[in-house]
Amino acid sequence: ELNFCSYFLITWDIIRYSNSMGFMHVGRGSGANSIVSYCLGITDICPLELDLYFERFLNLNRKSPPDFDIDWSWQNRDTILEYIFDRYGKDHVAFCGTNVEFKYKSIFREVGKVFGLPKEELDELAKRPMIQHDKNEVVQLVHQYGKLLEKFPNQRSMHSCGILISEEPITNYTALEMPPKGFPIVQFDMNVAEDIGLEKFDILSQRGLGTINDTVELIKKTRGVSVDIRDTTLSKDEAQANEYLAIGKTIGCFYIESPAMRGLLRRLKCDNYRILVAASSIIRPGVAQSGMMREYIFRHNHPDQFEYFHSVFEEHLKETYGIMVYQEDVIKIAQYFGGLSLADGDILRRAMSGKGRSIEKLREVKNNFFESCKKLGHSEALTAEAYRQIESFAGYSFCKAHSASYAVESYQSLYLKVYYPLEFMVSVINNQGGFYRTEVYIHEAKMSGGNIQVPCVNISDFQTILKGKDIYLGLMVLEGLETRIAHGIVEEREKNGDYKSLEDFIKRIPIGIETVQILIFIGAFRFTGKPKNELLVEARILLVNFKPEN
Repeated sequence: ELNFCSYFLITWDIIRYSNSMGFMHVGRGSGANSIVSYCLGITDICPLELDLYFERFLNLNRKSPPDFDIDWSWQNRDTILEYIFDRYGKDHVAFCGTNVEFKYKSIFREVGKVFGLPKEELDELAKRPMIQHDKNEVVQLVHQYGKLLEKFPNQRSMHSCGILISEEPITNYTALEMPPKGFPIVQFDMNVAEDIGLEKFDILSQRGLGTINDTVELIKKTRGVSVDIRDTTLSKDEAQANEYLAIGKTIGCFYIESPAMRGLLRRLKCDNYRILVAASSIIRPGVAQSGMMREYIFRHNHPDQFEYFHSVFEEHLKETYGIMVYQEDVIKIAQYFGGLSLADGDILRRAMSGKGRSIEKLREVKNNFFESCKKLGHSEALTAEAYRQIESFAGYSFCKAHSASYAVESYQSLYLKVYYPLEFMVSVINNQGGFYRTEVYIHEAKMSGGNIQVPCVNISDFQTILKGKDIYLGLMVLEGLETRIAHGIVEEREKNGDYKSLEDFIKRIPIGIETVQILIFIGAFRFTGKPKNELLVEARILLVNFKPEN
């Protein structure tokens, strides 16, 4: 009825291409509530197994078309984008635009420039609250005109991941712009695209998938073992991985490595995938601030020491001990406890996900909620408390399908960390992603039994490499070494053999004294057997007064 087949088919086509290239993807967002997307391989989680709520994805009251958010590794995203533009034609595909409005800082900067204020004063105006601004007449004029500019469009920009595909040529709706990135963008934002009825596809990228991909390739290279990480029997419930989860030993694992998350896993004694799904959601700010996170941990650990708020909560939220953890729970309570219509439930859903937050609409929903609770015979106090819980969750709660998709990826990276720790940590370092600075991951690799070797110009590559148990840090982890030179060192060595001495290195690589000193200080010339001070003197003699005729 909602004319949604083409959207599924195009998404499936993109996934089919991705699989043929051997790329890994994660389908998430509300689309993971759909059994069809699971059967087509767009998403990885079975909605029946996790009791996902289909109406969160599609219902007849939903005004806007839902969408799939699909993540690829940051190394593969551009290939996917090129495929979409080639397959559906440059005339029918473009990036969604966004209109950046004048906000506090930009208003003072732009208006201040018009009045000729110097940079120092513009910085002062932008950084300080209005009360602390100077009271001179120019600043007062800046305030006066600034107020008029609020919420007006400042500049057009590009949506970070939304791609529009149209049936008619896209130029029938808008002129296109070509930003430096090289993909055309339309001149309106996603709300206008929705009104026109264009299909929007969210093509995202992240480093967590890059880590998983690289680890699997590295295991094949170093151990000759092929790990099928997409096989959910490995990455859902595995005894040793569950032990690591319960003690929060998850540094390097996607989404579950922050100190707060590791603490939560320990407090929940989280030893299976289902609890991990809940943990991914209750770590969100709204849940934590409203005291629900504390309450959830207590109820999880003492299931016989609490009472349900109301029989409706017991019936519909048994899995989460009567606490609203997911957006779906909020919609269920609004419907079954408050008797709200599905259409009002959808307004709540939109408000929760921050899309088109209309205060008037929400107020209307609140009044309807209180009125229908009265008709259902709930007391005023009971109704007020139920609505307070709904409101505290509305800002930050997660869609359950979203949590479940993230949890699959977290579990995949955890499985690799448990059984192939060195390969996994090397991949984390190479993907430069994660919650911590690189040295934390290097330390973790050391604790997993790796012998860390500092970069050496004759052994190290641009990226970190693994040889047996020796981890040779890549030249890319050196601060102050240009990427171009780091690549050049490796390419020259591969072409013309190892460097024989410092002098040989300086002859072959166009490099300045500062950079050579960095390499000497960290021991990249230890193969020469000379002490660092001697090498420094040699480098200065060769480079500081270096004239070709000498």
